[in-house]
Amino acid sequence: MIYYELKIESGDNVIEIKEDSTIYFAEVFLDTINNNTQKKSNAMLACVTIQGNIDASINDRLINISEWARDLNDKTTYRKVTLTVKEDATTILRTYEIPDMFVCDYREVYGNPSDDKTSFFELNLTQKETKLKDFNTY
Repeated sequence: MIYYELKIESGDNVIEIKEDSTIYFAEVFLDTINNNTQKKSNAMLACVTIQGNIDASINDRLINISEWARDLNDKTTYRKVTLTVKEDATTILRTYEIPDMFVCDYREVYGNPSDDKTSFFELNLTQKETKLKDFNTY
């Protein structure tokens, strides 16, 4: 099983989701803005998609993420995002540190527990253009 840790930072404001079973999907995608390009271009964006279960234990953090999604202040809209992908409690497969990320889309979907449909959130992030040089992975 893969485990994920998500950390979103803006100054003293930090949102962390570390619970083992909360995040169940993560995608990091380096996207060329113009797919008809003829040579290597610096017109690329880092995009991240996170999906996870909604439950009471992370309610306050999801409210903070929802508030971030609606934030239009240049000083707090762009935040450093760190995503850690783990094979188990001690084995890190990859860590991504991506500054200047902003929320493209955020949604919460509520299922019916009696139908075994879980409630989940999806967070789609994009890095500010021209900041790809600051993207780190290890």
